[in-house]
Amino acid sequence: MMFHPVVANVLAGIIFALGGLLATYFGGLPVAAFFGSEGGVHWADIAAGIFVVGTLGWWALVGRTGRPSLLRGAIAGALTGILSYPVVLGIAELFRISPEIDGALEQAAAVSRLSGLGLLTTGFAAVPTMAIAGVVAALLLRRFYPGWKGADPALKLLRWAGMVLLALAGALLVLFVWLTLMPLDLERLGGAGGDAAAPSYEEAIASFETSRQREDLIPINPRCASKLLLQESRTAPTIIFLHGLTNCPAQADELAPLLFGLGYNVYVPRLPGHGELDRMTTALAGLDAEDYVAAAEEAIAIARGLGGEVTISGLSAGGVLSAWSGQQRADVDHAIAVAPFFGPRVVPTWANRAATNLLVWLPNMMISWDPRNPEGSPDMDYAYPRVATRAIGQFMLIGEVTEGLAARNVPLAQKLSVMINEADTEVNDRLIERLVAAWQRHDRQVDVKLVPLALGLPHDLIDPRQEHANTAVAYGLFVEMLGAAP
Repeated sequence: MMFHPVVANVLAGIIFALGGLLATYFGGLPVAAFFGSEGGVHWADIAAGIFVVGTLGWWALVGRTGRPSLLRGAIAGALTGILSYPVVLGIAELFRISPEIDGALEQAAAVSRLSGLGLLTTGFAAVPTMAIAGVVAALLLRRFYPGWKGADPALKLLRWAGMVLLALAGALLVLFVWLTLMPLDLERLGGAGGDAAAPSYEEAIASFETSRQREDLIPINPRCASKLLLQESRTAPTIIFLHGLTNCPAQADELAPLLFGLGYNVYVPRLPGHGELDRMTTALAGLDAEDYVAAAEEAIAIARGLGGEVTISGLSAGGVLSAWSGQQRADVDHAIAVAPFFGPRVVPTWANRAATNLLVWLPNMMISWDPRNPEGSPDMDYAYPRVATRAIGQFMLIGEVTEGLAARNVPLAQKLSVMINEADTEVNDRLIERLVAAWQRHDRQVDVKLVPLALGLPHDLIDPRQEHANTAVAYGLFVEMLGAAP
């Protein structure tokens, strides 16, 4: 009989882990394969993290005292639901931990921030779900404690603890509902719609020069200046490429000449706040969704003035603006959204609106893209190693508004294309699929290009200096989406 409590602790941990895995599955959280794939949270991380926390919580409240009451089980489960967030994320980072103290501390800070985001947006469901798992564990494991007579001297304290946890779950539920139901101001980001007359060729060139002059007033990295490659013909089609968040026009250093060689004018504008010489700048924290939408509209106006058909494309955050343009701009002939970042992979689809409003509402924080390397890649000395949480929220807001507009109105662009990278560990693909479905409900054909998982392409599949880049494959897929060369 002396061995039974130990067995019970382990079994309790297994029950909690199974409960957590089922909740994760039915909650729709995009999770990576059990083992093997790089980046993101794996099913094994979730199972291991909840098992460890659940086993310790059960031991502290039940196994150590030998009192497997339903209340103790529920409290152990609720605490497991709260504490599993940092432990699961910590296990996910464990084998990628930085050998440098600064890097390790930044990883710990990143885990704390993501844990807070997860708890504030999905904790209302996780806490009671794991409490129920604790009740189930208490019912199933009572026989391991034959000496228990039912008396519990700590009952009053436990009831207070249970009430506190119940109040916490209720507060999280109220917060989630409030964040989810906050109305979207669709008109705020409605844009011009493409009704304005196109500028002349000369006016378009002058507008580009004016934007370049504005950049000259900012200490930007010379590689990050807006780029315009012009064909001799004034009827050549134009393709706009919008770079990703914290990157700059240097991202398309190799893609732009390729597209130019296919006969396109190529315009790669610098999005506001990007490309500054000081890579630790906080400029992105001071920009709103309207600033980015205005930049996309300015780029479209310049492209229209160059004379030919207009294609707008972009990666990640640039892909969000491309999708918005496809929805709102009748003067866009083709909108191509490459791995658009409508929301992070670690947030389930149903919680994305709440996460968006939370990031917009909370004070800004600067977080490292790669906590193991807070200074960033020396090969990409034009890209910011940190991102403003407020900027992430602004692009997620544009995505939410785009879907809201798509639910009501027919998309205005002539042709719509979307690229989904199955190996992407940053983007929630289900949000992309949700927008595609909204467009298709208006009887619009959407060209969806699935990049197979086996190719292992990174989220940033455009920048040739990105780790694990394979631009020969990625650019080939991009050109396929673009269609036949003019």
